[in-house]
Amino acid sequence: MASNKSVLRAQDPVTYTCALCDSEDGVRWYCNDCQENLCDRCKEFHKRGRKTKNDDVVSIGVANRQCDKPVPEVCKLHPGKLCDLFCSDCNELLCSMCLSETHKHHNWKHFEDGFSIKRQHLKEHMTAISVKIDHFKNETSERHRVNEGFNDNIDTMRKEVNSQRTKLKAEVDSIADAILAELSALEKEESTMHKKDCQRSEKKVEELTRLLEQAEMTNTSSISLFETESSLRTTLPLYDVNVKYVSPKQPSFVTGSIDRVMLTKMLGELHHENQYEKTDIDSKHVKRLSKFTVTSQNTIYGICPVDDSHAWLSIHQFKNLLLVNREGVIIETVKLDFCPLRIIMVGTTDILITSNSGSTFVYKLSLHNKQVTTFADIKPHEAYDVSINERDEVFVSTNTPDIVVLNQSGTIVRKVTIRSETIRYVVCLSSGRLCVVQNVGERFTERTIKITDESGTVIQTWTGELDNGLKVGSMYLLKMSCDKFDRVFVPDIRNNQVYVLPSDGKQAVCLLDRRHGVVKPAAMGVDTCGNVWIGCVDGSVHVMGL
Repeated sequence: MASNKSVLRAQDPVTYTCALCDSEDGVRWYCNDCQENLCDRCKEFHKRGRKTKNDDVVSIGVANRQCDKPVPEVCKLHPGKLCDLFCSDCNELLCSMCLSETHKHHNWKHFEDGFSIKRQHLKEHMTAISVKIDHFKNETSERHRVNEGFNDNIDTMRKEVNSQRTKLKAEVDSIADAILAELSALEKEESTMHKKDCQRSEKKVEELTRLLEQAEMTNTSSISLFETESSLRTTLPLYDVNVKYVSPKQPSFVTGSIDRVMLTKMLGELHHENQYEKTDIDSKHVKRLSKFTVTSQNTIYGICPVDDSHAWLSIHQFKNLLLVNREGVIIETVKLDFCPLRIIMVGTTDILITSNSGSTFVYKLSLHNKQVTTFADIKPHEAYDVSINERDEVFVSTNTPDIVVLNQSGTIVRKVTIRSETIRYVVCLSSGRLCVVQNVGERFTERTIKITDESGTVIQTWTGELDNGLKVGSMYLLKMSCDKFDRVFVPDIRNNQVYVLPSDGKQAVCLLDRRHGVVKPAAMGVDTCGNVWIGCVDGSVHVMGL
């Protein structure tokens, strides 16, 4: 705080002396060019002088230099007073009256001292601004460079795609041209045979016509009659009409089925890391992208999204798998000898399937030729749910504490035992972790979720805790799925809800609210864009965008 002496000095009126007449009256002007104070009378002489008439004469309160020292402004609250003080507490300029009225007990300093400090701070700010400008310019330059590289990469891949398309088209054209050439050869051969057959028949007609004319011209003499009859008797057998004409066999063209998976494999696939970004789950922002029903009142047992527009479905009491689009149109049907239960994609080439009959078999569907083979027999265990980890190991739940682990050849390599009543569903997470649904007691509605390591040691148990502080009571949890961020989507048909369990397996988030209208969700799938496919007990499928 300023001393009393300083306050008294600051309260003294500020006076200026005219540089031309030494008067202190009416000194309200300042020449920026001459750097001199001027009174009203001298200001008029100054503006009329031959050498000074074009000088920059301004009010003394707005002068921009005075021997390299700042010139205080006139106080707006107290006209005639200059703001030659600075209040550090209020960060504002003051005159002596402002100080005595409202800033007496504040920390203040003389204008020149505050100005020099502020000027130094301003220089520091300007330096910081320059550094930030350089940073963002460099950042922009780097972003341009990355963008150019990205676009160049896109252009290269676009050329590769078009090259592959040209090659595939050329192969298709070659195959089609070969078939068309074969058809042309058959057509030419048939044309030649047709011409020969017709010429032969026409020749016989001509010959027989002549014989008939000869017979009609035969006179009544016995010699002529006997000669003609004898000639016809030996000639007519040469024209046997009982010889059956053999028509050429009609060729047929059996159209092949369009195998999109094989075509994709032949053309190539686009691989990129961040196909979708991780967003916070908030039921208010979840949007239903589509809803359809393949068959009413038949539970959806399994959903395997192929991309953001197509998914394979296994349905209760259906002895086939269906490939549908997001509008519910059936694109392809693969008939099976059994009713499928749970399904999981193996890359883009195969689907592993368990049976709804409590079988010990795990089946494999090849999407290339649509052939179904036995992938593994895990006898004496029942094959129930199935999942695949990062190392392409296949995990099969068995409705017991044991989970059977298979390699890609279908050979049992080990078992993971989780100490619990029954393990119904299994999902493989990253770093060898498993997420399982456990039955507790005899009631199916008493279910919990456990996160375990590769050996089956339980890391975390979820029993219904939600992020809003509430806890779900009785739950009936069914076929779950996970996204690339290890978030587990768990359907609960008892509460018409889908819970999203974070990777730490602690507090879950509710995905749905009443406006979504999802009733009894039974199976989950997450596509390549992070959209969530929900299959329900009534046969409906909802596709949700997060």
